[in-house]
Amino acid sequence: MELIHNLFSSLRSALTLETQSDIDESYLSDAIDHADLERRIAAQSRASSASPLNIGR
Repeated sequence: MELIHNLFSSLRSALTLETQSDIDESYLSDAIDHADLERRIAAQSRASSASPLNIGR
C-alpha cells in the first residue's frame, strides 16, 4: 500500500510543473519568515541587554 502511495506521489511531483507564481510565493514566504525571525532575535537581544544583571545579590 505504501509502495503505491509513493509511486503516485512520485508521479504527481514529476508531472506537476512549478509555475513562476508558485516560485515567487515560496520565495516571499521564506523572506517573511526570515524577517520575522530576525525581528524576534533583535527583540530578545534588546530585552536581555536592557535588563540588569542580578549577579551576586
